[in-house]
Amino acid sequence: MQPTFSPAFSGDEDSSPTSNSTRALAYRSASADKPARKRRSAKKVKTGCQTCKIRRVKCDETKPYCQRCIKFGVQCDGYKPHEKSPVRAQTIQRIQSKALLPKHAPRPIQITAGVGFEDDLNGHCFRIYLDETAKQINGPFPNPLWSKLIPQISEQEPFVRSAIIAIGALRRHSRAKCLLQSEPFSLGFQGKDYQHALKLYEKSLRGMRDAILTGKHNLRNALIACLLVFIFEGMLGNQAAAAAHAESGLNLLFQSVINDIPGRSWEVRKAATHKYFEEDLLMAFSALDLQVLLFIDRRSKTVHEQMKSFQTRVIGTLPVEFRSLNEAQFFWQLIVNRNYHFLKSLQSLDMEILQEDTLGAEGGSANMDAKELLLSDPKEGPMTQKEEHLRYRIDIGRWTLAAQSLFEKIADGENEREKAGAALLMAQTKVSHIMLSGTFFTSESSYDVFLPEFTAIVNLAETILPYLVSLHQDSDPRFSVDIGIVPGIFLVASRCRFDDVRKRAIEMLFSCDLREGIWDALAVAHVARWLRSLELEGLVEGDPIPEEKRAVLSAINIDLHNKKANLGAIQRAKTDVIQRETSIAW
Repeated sequence: MQPTFSPAFSGDEDSSPTSNSTRALAYRSASADKPARKRRSAKKVKTGCQTCKIRRVKCDETKPYCQRCIKFGVQCDGYKPHEKSPVRAQTIQRIQSKALLPKHAPRPIQITAGVGFEDDLNGHCFRIYLDETAKQINGPFPNPLWSKLIPQISEQEPFVRSAIIAIGALRRHSRAKCLLQSEPFSLGFQGKDYQHALKLYEKSLRGMRDAILTGKHNLRNALIACLLVFIFEGMLGNQAAAAAHAESGLNLLFQSVINDIPGRSWEVRKAATHKYFEEDLLMAFSALDLQVLLFIDRRSKTVHEQMKSFQTRVIGTLPVEFRSLNEAQFFWQLIVNRNYHFLKSLQSLDMEILQEDTLGAEGGSANMDAKELLLSDPKEGPMTQKEEHLRYRIDIGRWTLAAQSLFEKIADGENEREKAGAALLMAQTKVSHIMLSGTFFTSESSYDVFLPEFTAIVNLAETILPYLVSLHQDSDPRFSVDIGIVPGIFLVASRCRFDDVRKRAIEMLFSCDLREGIWDALAVAHVARWLRSLELEGLVEGDPIPEEKRAVLSAINIDLHNKKANLGAIQRAKTDVIQRETSIAW
């Protein structure tokens, strides 16, 4: 089981006992009264190469070196001789209770390029990470994890430092690509910075593997490694590998909570976990949980039900009025994650069976069908579930009222970051409202009632995008780790059939060049444009789109690294269901 971990407040925000206990509850109470459940046994494959095991991708097992590593551009470490695995208890050392960073007097990070590094290039790439990536990666909700905690850990953990340098080198490569975009040879450009990034990434993976085998790494550092690998694979466009590492980190963190103090109440576990983990780290994993929910989520229905239950308890403590943007974001993260756990719990698919299929997709591409895509497999639900989804829509209304006064003050102020953050949260509330309402829609025409919401999302996006784009100068694509506005714009581009609004959404996706974790704006722009083209076949632009012409995405295999995708859609004609397929490249 994997939990949703709540973001915490930072800076000089309110730290009342009530707010602190509420924050703690959000990521620790999942283990309360956890019913025992049996996992289905399955034979595990242990014959893959060492590098693929670390990257969590399916190895093709070519001897002596696998072709998947060669195509990716990293050195294959070959195959481990068959032997008994070391005792599992030695894999991850019991986490120490001593905090890594002192709470009252954190030591500033002072890194000089070239000093303490193997060469000047490594030092320069590390500095790029500190000066650019760490400041850009969270959008309007900054997290000190990236600029303080992770660099601090890198001073003691070589594989963390190598991962940071690899990300910095990839950022440097991205800048070079931007400068060459007008040149004929820029397509597929892979210069020395790209090769250096792969070299350092490979070194980091080896360091992680060695630390695991020797039992020298603690849980906090393992979680940091999952985050950094998620970022690197996400920047490269290897979505399946990025999602696998996100899920791995969520598993590690949750298991540490329920296993560290077995049999204790959630209040006791809460206090212990608060001592072990910085809240900034837990906030980052809350963002990862949402990435998994909106992409390839292999967790069982039981997991989603448990997460939904404990998050609902915490949402019950939502105040009448928010006192800060961080507080508003904290409760919204709970609500939106809970809502998507609800949507996922309605899916009847056995996610564990499909996991190997997704990891085995060519080149790290992501492969999903209709039963995995939210709102692509419509069905009527029982009355109890309909009542439940209405309660969740009421929670969105409660949150909106609690944020109203705060957002009015922010709108009258001059803080552009807070204005963008407030607008982003408002847009996400409308997206979640539509998603919840569409849970039991069996007709695409039912979405027409949301024209006001679709229009509001696009209008809000127009105010948000300039700020988000300004954070990422000379970057291709503009990468951030959190879910922001891209999924919301795509919802409009794919579900709104009022063409003026829809075309605005598609144009935004094409122009912004944002990649929010696994969500790439340019890729989904092509998907939305294809769906629109199917619906307009035989119609005059501007004519209403009849139900039988409306297309719903039913399958997608997308490869961001190589910029191509195979798409499937269905159109429910009056007498038949029409299957449509295409391949696109950009």
